[in-house]
Formats: sequence, C-alpha cells, structure tokens
Amino acid sequence: MTHPKLATSKSGFGGRGYGIPGRTRISETTGKPLQLIYPSVTTVLKQVNKPAIAQWIADQTAAKAVMSIPYLMAVQEEVGWGSLRFFWSKSPDLVATELREHYLGVMNDAAELGTNIHEWGEADIDGLTEAPEANSVEAQEMIEAWIDWHSLHSVISHNQEFTCVNDTLGFAGTADADWSIRCDHGGEACLGQEPGQYVRTLVDFKSSRGTWNDHGYQIAALAAAEVVMREVTEIHPRAVKAQKTEKGEKVISWWVEDAPPAWERYALLHIRPDDLDTQGNQIPRFCLLKDRTEDMDLFRAGFEGALALTKVQAELNKRAKARGKETETE
Repeated sequence: MTHPKLATSKSGFGGRGYGIPGRTRISETTGKPLQLIYPSVTTVLKQVNKPAIAQWIADQTAAKAVMSIPYLMAVQEEVGWGSLRFFWSKSPDLVATELREHYLGVMNDAAELGTNIHEWGEADIDGLTEAPEANSVEAQEMIEAWIDWHSLHSVISHNQEFTCVNDTLGFAGTADADWSIRCDHGGEACLGQEPGQYVRTLVDFKSSRGTWNDHGYQIAALAAAEVVMREVTEIHPRAVKAQKTEKGEKVISWWVEDAPPAWERYALLHIRPDDLDTQGNQIPRFCLLKDRTEDMDLFRAGFEGALALTKVQAELNKRAKARGKETETE
C-alpha cells in the first residue's frame, strides 16, 4: 500500500490532504493561482468519536504498566502517574516515555500488519507485483485467512489503490479496491447476488479488531466520488501535471480524470489473525466480506457532518491566527 502520489502531508485541516491537478485557488497576497488542497477522508474522520480506540489505548497502556511494575514500584507516585498520562502530559518524563507511549508502538505495528496483508492481497488478485513476505506470525495467519476466503470467491480486479475526488464538497481519498466479486461457496451469497453472478463492489480493507460506523463513513465518502484519478504518461492527450515536494525531492506525475464506476455494492473486507476476546477466549483468524450497502445513506450523512465540522474548525483557526498577527502589529 503505497503513499498516494497526490497526497500531501499537510492540508490546513489538521491532517493529510490531496492536491488534485487542475484545482487552484487565488493567493490573497500575490493574486497568483496556488494549488488547492482538499482534506483527506481520514483527516475528516478525526472528528468522529471513536470510543473503542480510546479504550484500546487505555488497554495497551494498562498492559504495559503491568509489565513494568518493577519500574513503577521504584519511582514516586507522581512520576508513575505522570508516566501513564500518555496523552495529556505536555512535558514528558523521558525516562518514562516508553511506558507512556507504548500504545503508539503497538499502533504502528498494527498499521504495518494491515499494510502487509493489504499489499499481499493486491498482489494475489492482480498478479502484477510480487507478494511481500509475511513480516510476523500474525501476518502469516492473516494471509492464510485471505487464501481461505479467496478460494471461495472469484474476483475480477478493475482498479486498486486509486484516488477518489469530490469537488462539490471539497475532499478526496484513496480507495482500496474496485472489484467484481462472485461467491463460489454454498449458502447465502455475501452480497445478495444470484448464484454465479459477479457484483461490482467498492471494497475497503480493514485489519482492526472490530469494524465501526466510521468505517462506513469512510467507504460512503469514497463512494461519493465525482471523478477518479488515473495516472498516465506525459504524452497522454488529456494528461494534467501534478507537482509536489516530498522529503526534499520534487515529485512530478501526470493524470487524467475518469468517471467513477457504477458500483452495485459497498463492502469491508475484514481480515484478522488469531486473537483473544476480553474474556480470554480464542478468536480464530478470519477473512469476512461485510456488506455495508443498506446503510450508505446514513453513512454519507455522517461523513458530511464530520466534513462540515472539519471546515468550520479550519476557518476558526485561520481567524484566530489572523487576529494574533493583527495584535502583534498593533
């Protein structure tokens, strides 16, 4: 899962954004056109309350604390307490940083695990790139779960890792997969189709322990694409240039805009390794296709609410910054 070429690390909206070719704004200071940056879907969804994530962070910190009892017993209560205030502590005790930010390491490992299985699945479907090696026991378990799922489903890949743009609302994001899927197993079809029928589906990979409403908001946002960006060579007759600087190097690419596909269904592909639930019971590895089509209207409304709040907060920040500058010059 590569870093999208049209993505920018900063957007002015509190996270990553996208610089889509041909979208410009006029500079208030120079009057010249500047690249317009849209907030990314993931940046917008920072506005959505995620109680499960908050609990997960607390669980990871508690687990690390239990493992670090000798350290906690050796320091004053204030130091031990401060070391566990992983979010609110503004002046971290460097000795205790490993404990306080243990959850970040776990989160990064989880993100790497998700990327590994995502890239493996892409390579297996397309056959165009070499599948990466499993980088952990968990990754190998997820690959085995994927293979089991794929043996029961036929997949035609139309596109993978592509940028979706909505100019009317002003946002962009990267979709995981545009597949036509046929169920080859017995019983009820995953997407409600007739036996032997392929269904054009927008698919979002998920490797988190659970799936939540914000995952629905995400896929609804991508489904609202007005155009889909496709990278081409410079000599393509409709090619538009995109340029940015990343890690000190200039990155130039060429793109055309396509109409979005006529997706029939919208689904999450949820893949997990062997795990334990909160009671210590084993949860076997699995790969499940979860249809989210029936609630797309509410998911779309939820995303648009988060987008409106994102834009309001960005404007409030601009006004506060402008007032600060005015105060400094008075």
